[in-house]
Amino acid sequence: MPRRHSATSKEDVGGDAAVDVVSPAETAADGFSDAEYARVRRKADFILLPMLMFTYGIQYMDKTSLTQGVIFGLREDTGMTNQEYANLTTFFYMAYAVAQFPFTWIMQRFPIGRALSVFVILWGACVMCLGACNNYAQLAAVRVLVGAFEAVVIPGFVILTSSWYLRREQTFRQCLYYSQNQVWGIVASVAVYFMAKAVSRSGGIAAWRVIQLFMGGLTILCGIADLVLIGTPDEVWWLSPGEKAVAKARVAANATGGAERATWRWEQVRECFRDPQYYFSVLFNFLVMIPNGALITFSTLVMQSLGFDSYGVILYSMPSQAIAIFFVLVPGLCVQYYPRTRFPWALFVTALATAVFLFIGLAPATTPKWTKWAVYIFALPFATAMFLIWPLMSINVAGRTKKTWLTASSLVAYSAGSIVGSQIFRDPPRYTKGLVGTAVAMILYMVLFVAWWAYYVRENRRREAVVAALGLSKEQEEDERRRAGEEDMTDVQNIHFRYLC
Repeated sequence: MPRRHSATSKEDVGGDAAVDVVSPAETAADGFSDAEYARVRRKADFILLPMLMFTYGIQYMDKTSLTQGVIFGLREDTGMTNQEYANLTTFFYMAYAVAQFPFTWIMQRFPIGRALSVFVILWGACVMCLGACNNYAQLAAVRVLVGAFEAVVIPGFVILTSSWYLRREQTFRQCLYYSQNQVWGIVASVAVYFMAKAVSRSGGIAAWRVIQLFMGGLTILCGIADLVLIGTPDEVWWLSPGEKAVAKARVAANATGGAERATWRWEQVRECFRDPQYYFSVLFNFLVMIPNGALITFSTLVMQSLGFDSYGVILYSMPSQAIAIFFVLVPGLCVQYYPRTRFPWALFVTALATAVFLFIGLAPATTPKWTKWAVYIFALPFATAMFLIWPLMSINVAGRTKKTWLTASSLVAYSAGSIVGSQIFRDPPRYTKGLVGTAVAMILYMVLFVAWWAYYVRENRRREAVVAALGLSKEQEEDERRRAGEEDMTDVQNIHFRYLC
């Protein structure tokens, strides 16, 4: 018999205290049963989530495909200089930044699942075109198109995740698809290793061209599958009409809005500029992408500088990716059950990676290769902070237009940071200045974490005091919170909204 529930835990509404996880039925007063909620969540976990994971991994492979190609003759075959090679990443992120606002507007006006899928197919076609390029100008032009079409991935995934999952469920699931950077990094390494070996034995088309054609073709297949399987609860065919109602009711208590097509609200854009969250998010995304942009472009060249040949770089990068997977999934799972560990985990892994970059950058040239390698394999977990903080764009920001604008602005800053990161590695072969520069950026965003965390705690306490003065019951608070989400109110407008921190 369906039941109505009104008790909501602090964790689900955004309290800053760690509490026991509650069942989905305890987060919505709508009459659906626990079993109905669980069935819809399982469907999303087994159909939607794997496609998001696959797509995110593919876009990372595509983004770094030139990094793989550069150690197999890309620069030599196209006559590029080291600076021109770095510029390819700059052009990618310039296009990525410019495309953010128009493409996120498109996704708000059209079915988000279909729009995302079309963009995936288009960027896959562009990646295949990279394999046909013969000079720097052609590579730069196609790289711009790849950057523009890939711009939809993160904002689209943020909106989709918030339309299917409770706030407490979102971080771990986002970490699952973010971890595909490393999972597919290993897959790509194995594939590239054997493709390159085969090409070296048989001759014919250059190995770096084979890499682009393979990855681009795989991306197109992924986009076609996305077209069939991903979307909001209203868009997908694999939910019955009744299950669609359950899915939407289930996330109503988030009070952050869904992914339905919506009217653009300029007042929510203006609110962004008065919200400290906006500036924290933009500045963080700029700083965190300095090391990320650097590693996307130069990670294989840094490995070569340690003393490895082309095949050694591919093989001995895989342990680093495996360590990174651990440092994404374990903190993500911890945050699901203990929400207050988000910022401590982010600080810990950033401090670890900072020490790694400083060691590699400043270690004497006589330091044994294997010592430097044993330290360097702990560099990639720096991205854990990025993956733990990005979910805040969906779980702590309410209002569809506000969420879209904040995410797009953050990703413009993300692009700017990536451009800076790709340009600071100007001192081969050891790249001392670049490595130390990335460490400085990480120290700066550790300071930012402390300020951001303090703001959330202080604001939650202020809101608790205001609501306590109103004398509302728990049931009344829940009703007000749900109503605010259904009316597309922002987190600032909704005094009953609590920030997860």
